Amino acid sequence: MNSLNKIGLLLLTLFLTMTMGLVHAQQGGLAAPQPLASQEQAQQAQQALSEFLRAYEQGNLSKMRSMLDPSMIGYQKLLDGIQRDINAYKQIRIHLSNTQVLAGPDVTVIQTHWEKRFLSTTNLQPGLHSGNSQFLMHQVASGWKIADMAGDEVLASASGTLAQLTFTPFVISYASLPVGAVAAPPPMTGFLIEVQDPDLAGRGSLNIEFRSSQGDRETFVLTEISAGRFSRTTLNIEQDPTGAAAVIGDGRLHISATPLPATVTMTYTDQNPGNNMPARSLSRSIRIQ
Repeated sequence: MNSLNKIGLLLLTLFLTMTMGLVHAQQGGLAAPQPLASQEQAQQAQQALSEFLRAYEQGNLSKMRSMLDPSMIGYQKLLDGIQRDINAYKQIRIHLSNTQVLAGPDVTVIQTHWEKRFLSTTNLQPGLHSGNSQFLMHQVASGWKIADMAGDEVLASASGTLAQLTFTPFVISYASLPVGAVAAPPPMTGFLIEVQDPDLAGRGSLNIEFRSSQGDRETFVLTEISAGRFSRTTLNIEQDPTGAAAVIGDGRLHISATPLPATVTMTYTDQNPGNNMPARSLSRSIRIQ
C-alpha cells in the first residue's frame, strides 16, 4: 500500500471511529464520547513537525533521522534525498499555511500547504517550490515521529519530483531550416528547450538526447538557468539536400527533404520521479513539414 492510500485509510478510520462513537452514545443514552485526542496532543504533533522542518532548513540530518520512523517505506531513499538537498541548497525556508490536524490516540495526520524558498549553491539563483502534503505522525516514548508522508514532496529531492519538459515551436517548416554544407551552419534560433527537475538543482548542466524520425541521433547540453531548470534556445538542426544517411553523433541534426513530415523528439529519463515509482522516460516532439 502506498503512502497516500495508508494516510487515506487512517483518515477514514478516525472518521468512522468518531462517527460510531457518537451514534453509540446517542442510541444508548450514554455520555457524549470523549475526544479522540486532546488539543495538547495535536499541538505537540504540530510542534514536532515544525522542529523537523527547522532541522531540514538547518541541514541537521542527525536531528531529522531521530524524528523519522525507520520502518517507513523509502526511509533510506528519503535520507539520501535530504542529503542531496543539503548539498544543493542554502538558506532554505519553509512556510506552512492552511494547516489542518486530525488527531487520534497517539496518532495524528497533518495536512498543509507549503512554500519552500532557497538559493542554489551552484549559481545562487533563488528557487521556489510549493504544494500540498500530508504527514502521518505517531507518538512513542521519546516523542512524536513521522511515520509517513504523502502528496507533494516538500523535501523535493528526497522522494523525487516528476520532471517537466518543454520543446517548442511545435511545428516548423523544412524551408526555414539552415542549409547544411561541409561546414556546419550556425545553430537555429527561436526554440525553447527546457527540462525542469527540482531533484537536480545545483547540477549546472544536463545532457539531453534528440532523435529524428529519419534516423539521426544527437546529444545537446542544456544549461541550468535557475535551481533545477535547464534550458537552451538554439538547436543544431539543418537541411540535408544530399539525402545521404545521417551521421549519428556529429553534433548536427540532419533533416532530408524526403520523407516529410518528419519529427524531432527530445527524451529525458527522470531517475527519481517520486511516489516510489521507477525511473520514467519523458519525451516531447516537434514536427517538420
